[in-house]
Amino acid sequence: MGDIDIDNMKVFRKILKRLVVSAVVLAGIFCLNQWMNGQIFVRQIVVESADLPKAFEGYRILQLTDIHSVRSREQGELILSKVEKEAPDVIAVTGDLVDSYYYTQSAAASEDTDEQKSVPDQLTLELMQKLVKVAPVYMVYGNHEMVLLDDPDKNPLKVAMEKAGVVLLNHEKIRLERDGEFIWLAGVQDPIVLYKDELFAGSGDDNRTRLEAELSYISEVISEEDFTVLLSHRPEYFELYTQFPVDLALTGHAHGGQVRIPFVGGLYAPGQGFFPRYTSGLYEEGDFQMITGRGIGNSKNLMRVFDPPEIIVTELSEEIQK
Repeated sequence: MGDIDIDNMKVFRKILKRLVVSAVVLAGIFCLNQWMNGQIFVRQIVVESADLPKAFEGYRILQLTDIHSVRSREQGELILSKVEKEAPDVIAVTGDLVDSYYYTQSAAASEDTDEQKSVPDQLTLELMQKLVKVAPVYMVYGNHEMVLLDDPDKNPLKVAMEKAGVVLLNHEKIRLERDGEFIWLAGVQDPIVLYKDELFAGSGDDNRTRLEAELSYISEVISEEDFTVLLSHRPEYFELYTQFPVDLALTGHAHGGQVRIPFVGGLYAPGQGFFPRYTSGLYEEGDFQMITGRGIGNSKNLMRVFDPPEIIVTELSEEIQK
């Protein structure tokens, strides 16, 4: 009887030891993940192209995507400090600067305040006002920017951003000039919000058709020989982008797959479903390249798992001749 009790105690201790070790490991993983989520990592990517004008060698484009509203002054200051340190030539915001749920709540809370305090997402606006002092800021709408379209001409946040100097590139294009040479910077707003745009309201019932109409519109005067950077929110239309005179597309929306599985990649992305293809980093097909940023914020209360927030700095370079 005593031997049986001793054997049982040994088994119990072995199980308890494994449980304790497992709990410690899980606690360590949780703490590491929480630490990662509180950081903003900067990823450097070099994009090479034979079409790039020599004057733009080393040109730096800093991409911010999916901020989903600045939720604290500390977060805004962290983003600003990271951007200032990189000293970019331009800043590209590829959608979901604001979060529609958070924005709507902050708008409701400010209804009875005076005009100065009535701009929802005040911390987001303050960040944009500071960013334009670092470098020119160009932005396209993501799907969450639908909250800015209820009154497109008078929306307080949109008006304030434009007053601060943020340039909205929704189905627009501009020439960025440097030492007598230029590249195109073009943008398309997320197709889900096109139903309120007079120019594209009748362009189709599905997102792909709407986006194709936008791309056709902005491509009218762009030559195949011109180096063109496209700002677009959605990476899942990679194949569609290759059909237009675009050398580089900067996208977001996928949130890195939200949960990143080691050696596998992202678990789920809107518009792509489970185990999405385009979630993070550089993708190439022929001469076309696309960069998808993991973004900084989250919609609602989702948690990132091994998917830390990031800022991407793309440095342009002429193609290395081999």
